[in-house]
Amino acid sequence: MSACSYLQRVIVTNLLTIYYSLQLLLFIGLAYLKNPFSSPFAMKLKLEPPARLTDPKYGVHKYLKVNNTVLHYVESGDPSKPLMIFIHGYPEFWYSWRHQIVEFQKDYWCIAVDMRGYGDSERPEGVSSYKVELLIEDIRDLVRQLGREKCILISHDWGGIIASKFRDVYPEIVSGIVLLASISSAAWCREIWTNPSQRKKSWYVFCYRLPFLPEKVMSINDLAFYDALMLFPDKKTTDKDDIECYKYWFRKPFALTPPINYYRANFSYDIPEIEEHKENVPMLVAHAANDPYISHSMLDTMKKEYTTLETAIVEGTGHFLQQEDPEKVNKLIRDFLSKHNI
Repeated sequence: MSACSYLQRVIVTNLLTIYYSLQLLLFIGLAYLKNPFSSPFAMKLKLEPPARLTDPKYGVHKYLKVNNTVLHYVESGDPSKPLMIFIHGYPEFWYSWRHQIVEFQKDYWCIAVDMRGYGDSERPEGVSSYKVELLIEDIRDLVRQLGREKCILISHDWGGIIASKFRDVYPEIVSGIVLLASISSAAWCREIWTNPSQRKKSWYVFCYRLPFLPEKVMSINDLAFYDALMLFPDKKTTDKDDIECYKYWFRKPFALTPPINYYRANFSYDIPEIEEHKENVPMLVAHAANDPYISHSMLDTMKKEYTTLETAIVEGTGHFLQQEDPEKVNKLIRDFLSKHNI
């Protein structure tokens, strides 16, 4: 990358960060104006977890120290069957896979993990603790400690960036991989710098470069953003009790910072070269037709990366498709696994 190109991207990044930060400040100001006699940042902390988080139909809650970090996960299914690891995205935790756990636990050994910094997993301090190189080693050590040599990776959003990078580094360990509403890190970096539409859709990434302010905005009105993101008015797949499961964990002190640190730690000014991966690893990338955060043009970039790549567009659904339309997503995953006899 030339010095001129690098300088240009630095300038664009800082201008966008300033622009979006001013919008965040305006949003905070409006929140105060709507209710000037109370703090918009007050949250309803609860000591007892919602009943759904401990529902035995989802499995057993366990902990393992992997890669020097204690991870919490929910285990379900027969340990003698193929290992299926669910890797959630932002701003989620293991519970985002509840519909898939119930669907696949009869045929697979399901492990729905809280990634480091999320849910009941350990929260290492410092932005550098959330580099993608460390995140894939968390999964590698998890597979090792579970006593397996192979696994199936089912991922969403940030989980897909981790899963695809894991597949790049350890293809021999992956029997099959599914990315939902996600992309590879190389495809994302290329698109954000070469596709103005994707750069606009990724506005939040520039906001997250700021310290403190993004966390404050997300906490407004008792994490009201969850209601906006994960309640689907025309569908009954997620309700207020599900939202309370999210808010229970993310209301905790400093719970919002580690997830945002994923973005801070891995922001890049580079446009990486496309490296073709020819290993015979079945791979499905499914995007949601109504996703406001991801351009479907990324699929074309990913096809250049992975020779075994299959793609799909799930109609009538949005970014959190595994929760919004679990029947569609479960069928898509099952058909893919059956096709490849995984």
